[in-house]
Amino acid sequence: VIPLNLARKKYPRPSMEDLQSALNDSIAFLIVRHPLERLLSAYRDKLQFSLPHTLHQKLGSEIVNKYRTPRPFNIKTSGPKNPRWPFFSEFVNYLVDIHNSGEPFDMHWTPITEFCTPCQVNFHLIAKFETLQEDQNYLIHMSGLQDIIKPEWKNPAKGYSTNKLVASYYSQLTKMQILQLYNIYRYDFELFDYTLDGYLDHGTTEATDRDDPTT
Repeated sequence: VIPLNLARKKYPRPSMEDLQSALNDSIAFLIVRHPLERLLSAYRDKLQFSLPHTLHQKLGSEIVNKYRTPRPFNIKTSGPKNPRWPFFSEFVNYLVDIHNSGEPFDMHWTPITEFCTPCQVNFHLIAKFETLQEDQNYLIHMSGLQDIIKPEWKNPAKGYSTNKLVASYYSQLTKMQILQLYNIYRYDFELFDYTLDGYLDHGTTEATDRDDPTT
């Protein structure tokens, strides 16, 4: 069961009338990120580095049981040969199947356009993760809170830069898998002005058994 669904049973989503009423006295903003960077971040946080005995560790085990196939003995890897977490390619195969089945996604990899319904809310500001320091300063001044809030910018990535992480993980996918992800997050790409530039260059032309190089 998805945690968000459990929460919605006890705390139903506000009606559009309630939301509009609240927005009349508020500054509404949304923070977005490149869809494939956001997806990778969610995979690493919720599956690769999941805490023991959690819902996401259980989900990871289910993905491994369904999608893992025997690996050729001559494949050289720098990480564990059979880790408990799903490889990134296995996670992507799972996402594609869930999307095609029409089942709901976990909130951490639900497209922003479905989760936050930006077309139904008149946001005063849509900030981007890539320019968050500049955008948050603008938001603070827009709100008149510059004398109260002193922003700090921290972006730990376990020792890897974003570009290196993207290259490491997306090189485990085929170009077809990357295009399938684009199809899932198409409206996030289009609405928030992101592109696939550079991502397809990482993809392989055939299925691969490459392991996680960051462990």
